[in-house]
Amino acid sequence: MKILLTIIILFTALISSGQTVYNGKLISNKTKKVVKKIEKVNELMSSAVYESGMKPKQWDNFEELKITATNDELIELTNHPNGVVRCYSFWALSHIKKINIFPIVINHLNDSEFINTQFGCIGRQEMVGDFFIQIMTPQYIDLHSDKLNPEEMIELDSLLIYKPNKLSSRYKAIANAKPTKRLYPKLRELVIKENNQSALITLAKYQNEQDIELIINNRNLDYENKESGYFYTYVAMQEFLRPEYLPILETHLRKTLSKTHFSQEWRELYKAIASFKNEKALELLKIPFTDVEHNNIKEYHIDFVFDAILEYQNKLYDDLLWKIWEEENHRTLQSYKYLLSLNPSRAYELTKKELMKDYQIQKSNFIPNLEKVEDSENFYEYLLNIITANDIELSNKIIEEQIRKADVHNLPLYTSKVNQQRIFIKPLFDRLENANNPHIYLDIIITLIEFNDLNINKEILEVRKRNNSLNENWGAKALDELLEENNIK
Repeated sequence: MKILLTIIILFTALISSGQTVYNGKLISNKTKKVVKKIEKVNELMSSAVYESGMKPKQWDNFEELKITATNDELIELTNHPNGVVRCYSFWALSHIKKINIFPIVINHLNDSEFINTQFGCIGRQEMVGDFFIQIMTPQYIDLHSDKLNPEEMIELDSLLIYKPNKLSSRYKAIANAKPTKRLYPKLRELVIKENNQSALITLAKYQNEQDIELIINNRNLDYENKESGYFYTYVAMQEFLRPEYLPILETHLRKTLSKTHFSQEWRELYKAIASFKNEKALELLKIPFTDVEHNNIKEYHIDFVFDAILEYQNKLYDDLLWKIWEEENHRTLQSYKYLLSLNPSRAYELTKKELMKDYQIQKSNFIPNLEKVEDSENFYEYLLNIITANDIELSNKIIEEQIRKADVHNLPLYTSKVNQQRIFIKPLFDRLENANNPHIYLDIIITLIEFNDLNINKEILEVRKRNNSLNENWGAKALDELLEENNIK
């Protein structure tokens, strides 16, 4: 603790004064030419960008900087007036393991200049100081960069929390902070004086009654709309459950019912309600099923309710979970397996409805055998595996039906179950006759070729003559290559 306090005191003046003034006289003309190239592009880019994965010219400039600039020049360039130059210079320094660059990170905790970045397909803006910290954070950005050790990470987080700065990293440090007696007054100060929303959540973890009013009255002041800005309030309520919150949550919920748009903070609103796991919470969670004024917004309410009761699972919410599946068609593999464990017969009937067009639910006491079911992370495959383990004839019927109508995303699941079973040859050819999507007809033809049957191969060629879509665009070339690889002429 003494070491930590000493570090904070030592760096106080440094942080408050910001980064060191840049001295361009220390930079050679050769290095300055490279810096000018980086300034001209003025964007921080990785080695592969955009969907094409192309290497940008800016990356060549960065590589040239690493070769041209001396260590002392790179250190000086971390104070350059251009934020992109500062970032690339620091990045280059991070590859030189013999240099201690932790003090440079500390020196830039107030470096809040926004720069444009492009890493792969993701383009955004971020602060220079945040980028410095990301470079030094283990498992972030560049694994070849020097990284902070655990002690330095603790020091950095403490400085981020205790010294004023605008970096996004400060919010992360506060959110990840372990609640301690010493940290508590600082968190209250951050909430009261700075409206710091991350601090509110960490403060709620103390579950101190004097903070109840802070949580109840909290609102993110960055939002002009007075009906928004409660995301962190709802999260804090989940950390520190109090009966005083429920009337407030109900008031906020009822204000959403007439809206013509939805807000992502409603997701946390419903989670805050569901976290109580009592009859009043259940009553509130049922409201959107009947009281939302606009049907196109209702689906978002139901989706948020579904997520909330999955996160705060309780037997009180089981009927609601069935209702959401049966009437609103909201389900995940997690919810499916849970409901299957509650009532296998009911879930089995709904499984058939999921996989079969126009299937009518029947009353049944049949209990499916789950012991031999192959597991899968794919929702539809797991459902099909349930059917296959209990009714192979029905399973084949489903596969045949789906071969005929499944979309481009789901068809491979069903063709993968063909396994050279001849009962599927006709539906495969029936689909091929009119297929115009290359992904679909190539998948079907690959499945047919796997039969290794000369008559089937001959029929593939005949269908190609009849279906001209098999002879157009890139799919035609891919089909030519496929047939040639399998010696089908």
